[in-house]
Amino acid sequence: MPKKSTLLDNFLDLCRTPSPSRHERAAANVLAKKIRALGFEPLEDGAGQELEGDCGNLVVKAPGSGKGPRLLISAHLDTVESPGAPPANPLLEGEWVRREGGGILGADDKTGCAVMLETLSRLSDGKQPHGDLVFVFTVCEEIEALGAAALDPEIYRGLDAAVILDHSQPCEIVVAAPTKVTFRITVHGLAGHAAFPENKINAAFVMAQTLARLPMGRLDEFTTANLGVMRSGTAINIIPDSAYAEYEIRSHRKDVLDFHVKRVIACIEGVVRENRTFRLGGGSGMDVVEGGGDGIKIKYSRVDVDVEVSYEGYRVANEATIVKRLGAAVEKAGLAPRIVSAQGGSDANILNRRGLESVVLGCGMYGAHGAEERANLKDMADAVEILLNLIGDAGRISRRGKAKD
Repeated sequence: MPKKSTLLDNFLDLCRTPSPSRHERAAANVLAKKIRALGFEPLEDGAGQELEGDCGNLVVKAPGSGKGPRLLISAHLDTVESPGAPPANPLLEGEWVRREGGGILGADDKTGCAVMLETLSRLSDGKQPHGDLVFVFTVCEEIEALGAAALDPEIYRGLDAAVILDHSQPCEIVVAAPTKVTFRITVHGLAGHAAFPENKINAAFVMAQTLARLPMGRLDEFTTANLGVMRSGTAINIIPDSAYAEYEIRSHRKDVLDFHVKRVIACIEGVVRENRTFRLGGGSGMDVVEGGGDGIKIKYSRVDVDVEVSYEGYRVANEATIVKRLGAAVEKAGLAPRIVSAQGGSDANILNRRGLESVVLGCGMYGAHGAEERANLKDMADAVEILLNLIGDAGRISRRGKAKD
């Protein structure tokens, strides 16, 4: 690995440019300039307007110049929000790039974007024959892969398969990912002054009881659950009349997912039901009432639960042509291929659902979304070599499943 390379320079430039979901414009401009310098013309679709963002997906077409698989190769340009700080300054330590500062590095998925740029650079001299290739830098992947969902299917019609760069080790081929269900929970109570709590219903308290009972973390070998958002109240001296939370379950098995979804809904409704009645003036339990005569209104806590399938899971067969071709390309790069399943979703979930067989390949990102996020330059370079092997003759498969020399 050379000390200084286009791959490293491109990655550092992208990391230094913020690109949270729906705000990818600045990074897209950096990317487009680099693509044009390689002799390709990036096209931007209308996803930005559709998703109320400032940038669409960038598409680069490399028409076929010979034999080879017809592929869509993709990575996402957006990152998660950098919590309480701008993106961290990238710090080079040997073959690792780490963050310096309080923000995110952005290795997820700017490693993939840099790998794609390097691959385009290696193809730009026209010396390597290849089939039709479409490179797509998507937006809004971190919010339920909305950019890929907005991508016009005509862009990849007629292609054989897709490789999505959005994983860690380049020797790993991700052939399965789960279905994700999102719960948006709103508890309604009865507001009032904190000094006079009688006959009031604290929506935040009801929500806290609800969330404390929800299953969390690893639920079984197929399924995980997470609470990611909680909001309630405007001031400490006000009993809040509403509380909001977002919760997710993701699973590789539909029957198991259905079981957990029903369990969660029953749990939420049960807790809210427990908080519907109150004792007034020390008497018997009864509903809080307001008004009189014909205008009496019963006041009690209630809940709205919006349940949405964020994306469908997928499983590509181990014997699928793209898996075997990619395995051969990994071997040609001197690595031992591993077929794995992932618990996270990606643009591959959307593309598989739409009929384009898609797998995910590692590109050197580690510790995504966390304080320990980092990128490995050797892994990134290996990912470039694997893509070039796949694009070229090394991706052809013999009857025994090995690469043809």
